[in-house]
Amino acid sequence: MIRITDGASDSDVSTPNAAYRSMCEDWALVHDLMGGTRSMRDSGERWLPKEPKESDAAYRNRLDRSVLFNGFGRALQTLVGKPFQRPVTLSDTAHPAVRRLTNNVDRAGRNLTVFARDLLRSALVEGVAHVLVDYPSREKRADADVEEDGDRPYLVLVPASNLIGWWSEDDGAGDGLNRIRIRETVVEREGAWGERAVSQIRVIYPDRYEIWRRPEASTDWSIWRSGPMARQEIPLATLHAARTGPMTGRPPLMDLAWLNLAHWQSSSDQRHILHVARVPLLFARNLRPGENGLDIGPNRLIVGDSDGADLKFVEHSGSAIEAGRQDLVDLEDRMAVMGLDLIARRPGSATATARAIDAAQADSALVAVTRALEATLGQALAYCAEWMDLPPEAAGQVNVHQDFGIDGRSMDELDLLLRARLAGEITRSVFLREVQRRGLLGDASIEDPADL
Repeated sequence: MIRITDGASDSDVSTPNAAYRSMCEDWALVHDLMGGTRSMRDSGERWLPKEPKESDAAYRNRLDRSVLFNGFGRALQTLVGKPFQRPVTLSDTAHPAVRRLTNNVDRAGRNLTVFARDLLRSALVEGVAHVLVDYPSREKRADADVEEDGDRPYLVLVPASNLIGWWSEDDGAGDGLNRIRIRETVVEREGAWGERAVSQIRVIYPDRYEIWRRPEASTDWSIWRSGPMARQEIPLATLHAARTGPMTGRPPLMDLAWLNLAHWQSSSDQRHILHVARVPLLFARNLRPGENGLDIGPNRLIVGDSDGADLKFVEHSGSAIEAGRQDLVDLEDRMAVMGLDLIARRPGSATATARAIDAAQADSALVAVTRALEATLGQALAYCAEWMDLPPEAAGQVNVHQDFGIDGRSMDELDLLLRARLAGEITRSVFLREVQRRGLLGDASIEDPADL
């Protein structure tokens, strides 16, 4: 979960800017959902409120029995996989030196396709993501071969939650950046076998960089390392999935995240009532237990010596259990469909030309993000080309698969299926089979209908 305070003051290098702060609340929920059951449990009362007069022990037991059905994560997995059914490619105009970079584009083993997938995933989770182009200093480059893997430009994926501040003296669109601040955690060796995680803030200016650290037992940050930048600019490219302003965004699956939260809370109630219902209460009337209470069990005799004496088990009727189960099923069906809205093709205007209609029909929210992904990667590779003393055009054009949208007819059918499912006119297994048969959800997105 994002924390925007760490003993920081307004003059502290680790203090996020206002635009960052405005995005934090949405990130808290989506990050916890991505963290799964453990993360949701760790968040405690934030996402699972404590009932009035519920004891701490009873709440803890209820929380520990709650298990997350991660509809948000499943929808994200389906959406991220759509553009990468085929590898990412470069156009024929790409220079061979740039093309070689794409085999290990981040110097950590990721090729361009894998890096692009992770970048898209980050943008869909947080609404915006960034790519920083890093490279050795020019002094080091002068005595080395740029073909060497360790001495070449490379891409660094910077999640929006790590870019805590930026400043621009122009209109804020990103082209005139003169300072950015990136929160990082690096792992360093400690002793022969140990490791320690060190937090630091990387500040990048057009002509230099600074790395700030806070010494142990100190509340003040100071510059730990600094140096010149190889180029007189900040090589940062930004991908917006749901733009709210310059370099800011909103998670495009936020509505699905809230629905998933409703499922988490309802599921907790359901598991709690099942726990209560499975343990019937023993009701006794006009019975006088001995010193050790009633002796219950086989080969025991209980005698009542008063008028109206009675002993019986009181069990839950089960009606609330069925209502809770149906609520969970309905929420799961809605979650299975809601993520598909991003790949729904929007029909064009009836008065437009046929070509314009075709173009509009082919467009969906995810296709638009995929096109922005191509542009972001293209800009990052252009920075790489310039560092290698090549013109920006030498980066070529990045091509990402985009033929995956759902047409209007399929969306209408999907809406009818969901309405029929919620009305109880078709079973859940039939609903999921029909959705899967139309290729709208992959096998990994839903349970096997045969097991439902």
